[in-house]
Amino acid sequence: MNAAIPIDHHILVEDLERQLAHWLAAARTFRDAEEFASLDAWRSVERSVGIPLRQQLHEIVQDLIRHGEACFKMIGAARSDPARVPEVQSKLQDFRHRYVQVDTTLDFFGDAVNTRTSPKLRSALSELDRLAAESMSAVLTAAGKSVPPVLVYQDKGTGASILRAGIRLWVPGAVMPVAAIKIVRHNLYRPTSLFHESGHQVAHLTGWVPKMRSAIAEALAGDAELQHMWVPWSSEIAADVFAFLHTGYASVAALYDVVGDARTILRWPVGDPHPIGWLRTALGCAMSAEAFGQTGPWSTLMRAMRVHHPLSRADDTLRPLLARSLGAIGKIARACLTAPIPALSGRPMTSVLDPARVSPDALAELERTAGPALWSSPHWRRSDGIRILALAGLREAEKPSSAEHWISRARAWLTAEPATGIANPRS
Repeated sequence: MNAAIPIDHHILVEDLERQLAHWLAAARTFRDAEEFASLDAWRSVERSVGIPLRQQLHEIVQDLIRHGEACFKMIGAARSDPARVPEVQSKLQDFRHRYVQVDTTLDFFGDAVNTRTSPKLRSALSELDRLAAESMSAVLTAAGKSVPPVLVYQDKGTGASILRAGIRLWVPGAVMPVAAIKIVRHNLYRPTSLFHESGHQVAHLTGWVPKMRSAIAEALAGDAELQHMWVPWSSEIAADVFAFLHTGYASVAALYDVVGDARTILRWPVGDPHPIGWLRTALGCAMSAEAFGQTGPWSTLMRAMRVHHPLSRADDTLRPLLARSLGAIGKIARACLTAPIPALSGRPMTSVLDPARVSPDALAELERTAGPALWSSPHWRRSDGIRILALAGLREAEKPSSAEHWISRARAWLTAEPATGIANPRS
């Protein structure tokens, strides 16, 4: 029996060393960023985004390798001390788990950066990086906050999303160094959802959402059931308001194109933080009426939605709540637009982002003032890029017969590609 102990000990240590050698060698490959994304894709990321991102990823990888090398030293000690084998085995398991967490983190960022697979996509996504950061700048500067770098990536699906800068990553102790925003393919050239996602980042940094909850609750003070329905949606509503204040009615039309699925627009899934699609669209139309006047493409959209998706198709228990919500929608819209922002000394978001700047009249004036140069001039790109997207989205929405022209124009503008075949797009 005694003679078997050293043999078993030797086998166990050799097995641990073999496993660790594999995982540590794999971890060392993480030092090469091109294992996850092409060099051209990495180069397309602006320095303000790429440097903190690459630095964070480098630190994560180096920390993983340090854990593995420390485990190797413990194996050396375990060769002469069988009692340390269980400790080494435990450390090896910890290292394996950490490897998976790092792999998940690097794979996410690699996939995000690697969506910049062509010169056109690199140009478009780089421009969206800039515009998303610009959308946050005025509010965060007024609030005395730093604007986080933004990395925009393209993915499948119907809706955008964000991993906010500052949240914890998959790896323990690591935080997001950038705001990573997913933009979906069908909205790449009508990216109003980009500003919904940057709105989530701004809301987090300025303390907007709790005040939005209070404002909505106060607007619905006479109806406890509606309060119960609407207040939990405050975070998503704040982000919708932020997108509306940047791109006006274009954001409402784009949103409706996402939520207008007949199978879901009148459903209320348990735990969903988003408003019911029907009410979310109605709120966007009500904000448009509040900011721009009662009559406009938003009133037409509202009439069309009520015909295509009548409340009679809603569940019996939900229908009365939808009808009462519609009766209160004007009050809710005013509450959302005037909710105070703690980081702005109690002023509303509209004190910094005036919705009049993206009214149809203001966008038409921008179009007249700039003329054809609006779509080619570096000056207009730098000074009014977000409003240019708002204008393209408005024109696409208000006249379906010319929608393809405006999509092509927005695509050409975002990819810095000459706009061709777009004769008199408003005709």
